[in-house]
Amino acid sequence: MTEALERVDTGWWRFAIFAMFAGNGLAIGTWASRTPATADALGLGLAQMGLLITTIPLGALLGLLVSSHVLERLGERRTAVAAQFTGMLSFALFGIVAVITGNALLGAPLLVLYGVGISVTNIVINLEAAANDRASGRTFMPLFHAAFSIGAVVGAAAGAVASATELSIGIHFPVVAGVMLAIILSVVRLLPELRESQVEPPSFAERMKVWVEPRTLLIGFIVLAASFTEGTANNWLSLAMVSGRGWQPELGATAVTVFASAMVVGRFLGGWYVDRFGRVAALRTAFALAAAGVLVVTLVHAEPAIFAAVALWGLGASLGYPLGISAAADNPRNAPARVAAVATVATISGLLGPSVIGLLGELFGLPEAFFVVAVLAVVALAVSGAARPPRL
Repeated sequence: MTEALERVDTGWWRFAIFAMFAGNGLAIGTWASRTPATADALGLGLAQMGLLITTIPLGALLGLLVSSHVLERLGERRTAVAAQFTGMLSFALFGIVAVITGNALLGAPLLVLYGVGISVTNIVINLEAAANDRASGRTFMPLFHAAFSIGAVVGAAAGAVASATELSIGIHFPVVAGVMLAIILSVVRLLPELRESQVEPPSFAERMKVWVEPRTLLIGFIVLAASFTEGTANNWLSLAMVSGRGWQPELGATAVTVFASAMVVGRFLGGWYVDRFGRVAALRTAFALAAAGVLVVTLVHAEPAIFAAVALWGLGASLGYPLGISAAADNPRNAPARVAAVATVATISGLLGPSVIGLLGELFGLPEAFFVVAVLAVVALAVSGAARPPRL
């Protein structure tokens, strides 16, 4: 650990990271559980909703492309505050605009800005998480992402209640945005400036060079598959159960809650599993579980079996992203650029995934469209060896 980080209280630092992960999960869980209400407010069909959802990863991609350069100029704290204000104010305004105007074209730019804010914040907290692991000598990365999943469970559960009580997203989204901003303002001062621990920061050319590193790109694909696996559930599971299986909206939101809860369990157990069996074995196990769960959801109609399969899906989706980010940050030198590159590759799934699932849903039915998720999980299982820690 460098001299600059030796002066940091790793416990309070860790607390701040946990809080920020949980806050971002709260926002994602809220969005995932209210997609039927959003579609109703805007009068959108499946394919149109898929295009609207795509605006979020589009914004995320824009944020990721500039994140490492912004971090070098502003540092972690100011970057996190600026990103959260951008994302949460846009999220709140989207809910209001959707209800008042019912116009998706007016709401779409706000979701782009929401994606920018969420993605840049995620880069900051993942870098802080990896640095905290190195500084403390312990593995907390899966637990940090478990905090995200706990936030998503709370957001999805609140969304189920909001759906049952027909609470307008014009009220719901601004309330969640206010909570998020309160969290960031309360804990951001506890984050150390990681740039201060570097004797010579990487140059612009060095930051861009990560895009031709084979290991970085393969890890990016692993995280892409994990993001597609998780994002499909977040964006489509509730709507798939409502439109494809005839469930009530609150039951569809409950399925998202089960998924998020299973992710929490997987991430709580993930650190132990990685320490015992290794990162690569953990990734292969996770993708196998995800593929199995998705196939059952796709092929089976019985509610108990679907809920059990959703739990398997959640367990399988729990480790791909955090372990991929850990792999990208194995070498502290130029870690922001590698993590941003990996996250950028992963964001392709968010750009293409919603539209692909939406279009397949129109052709074959929404639950049946999930078959593509299982295929991608199997491919990721086959290339998981790229996440093996390198010799530094």
